[in-house]
Amino acid sequence: MPVRKTALSAVASVVLGVGFTSVTVNAADLGGDCCADLEERVAELEATVARKGNRKVSLTISGYIAKQVMFWDDGAEQNAYVTDMGPTQASNIRFSGEVTIAAGWKAGYLMRIQDLDSNPMALSQTAPSAGTGLNVQMSYWYIASDTLGKISVGKNAMAAKSAAMFTDLSGTQVIANYVLFDGNAFFLRQNGQLSNLRWGDFGYCYSQQRPWGGDCDGIVMSGVRYDSPVFGGFSVSASWAEDDDWEIAGRYTGTAAGFKMAFGIGYSVNSDEQTQPPPVSFRKQSEFFQLGGYLQHLASGVFAHGIYGAENNNSETTFAGFTEPDTHQWYLKAGVRRQWLKQGHSVVFAEYGQYFDQLSPAALLAGTTSSEFTRWGFGVVQEIDAASMSLWVKYRQQSVDIDGGNLGDIEDFRYVSTGAIINF
Repeated sequence: MPVRKTALSAVASVVLGVGFTSVTVNAADLGGDCCADLEERVAELEATVARKGNRKVSLTISGYIAKQVMFWDDGAEQNAYVTDMGPTQASNIRFSGEVTIAAGWKAGYLMRIQDLDSNPMALSQTAPSAGTGLNVQMSYWYIASDTLGKISVGKNAMAAKSAAMFTDLSGTQVIANYVLFDGNAFFLRQNGQLSNLRWGDFGYCYSQQRPWGGDCDGIVMSGVRYDSPVFGGFSVSASWAEDDDWEIAGRYTGTAAGFKMAFGIGYSVNSDEQTQPPPVSFRKQSEFFQLGGYLQHLASGVFAHGIYGAENNNSETTFAGFTEPDTHQWYLKAGVRRQWLKQGHSVVFAEYGQYFDQLSPAALLAGTTSSEFTRWGFGVVQEIDAASMSLWVKYRQQSVDIDGGNLGDIEDFRYVSTGAIINF
């Protein structure tokens, strides 16, 4: 019988081979309907197999799952919640691919879907679980030249996003950083009673109108981004996002004199009052400056990571008669990264950060005039190289000093979290 398809012939060989191992096949079994049956089987197989691109553009599936158990104590109540690691760093799956157009030129794409079903930024004493499910965090295409750089268009991280925070190369960046991903939505405990204000009301960023604490212009937006080629470890980026956000940034990574180093600097101007609804102000202009660095002694594993950020708010129309404050924050993490166990590196770290005058609209309406939010903690991370996995346990404690609003005697908030992140 003539062969109708190459793929069909291969499948027929497999099917016949399997058949001969279990039953006797007669010549009559290979009648005129044999090929139609095999074509149906091929169609079934194709329906269950994820294709690797379209034979021109590749497809790579990657991502990670990160979950933690958070044991908290607000000074009067204790409980335990199971959470993710916060938006922008939540468990996610990424679909990416690339193709060579010509020598030195490539095109590609990325789609990142994150799981916000257990978002810690929405958890409080009265909300043990909260979330919005799956969310398309990024979706963009790009064209890149080895000599001219890369242009990306779509929903993407803009140029200065996390420029300071992402300098952390200790292996603990997702696990512990200066953004108030967990603990920010819990209500303050004042004289044993729950206040109407939350911890995040004293770590508020007007650029994105959210209680991030740090990384104030850190969400993804729809826009256009340019990244230069990397020269000697240095690169620069610039972007515009609707409606309107302008950003520039510079980055460096490298090694010298036995040290691993990373530095990042970014500046952004956001005048979009609808970045995160509802609008807080009108005709706003929030400017955010960030600077961060990382230094690790390779022989000993001792490292230090530091960040400084400042937000200037120049709203022409203030919120409910209050002027949006200018704010700043700083953060330091230090520790040691060594391979004491054969399974992978161990990281022991301590962290300390302060957030000044980051008063939300709710805090301003309550009569507060200034604040000093302090958070410190420590932890241990153990990497499992064979599973591309990290396990951790960490402790954090946060306190706040507030002027105005009759908000004295605020109980400290404490929590221990333990969890794991596994990459795929």
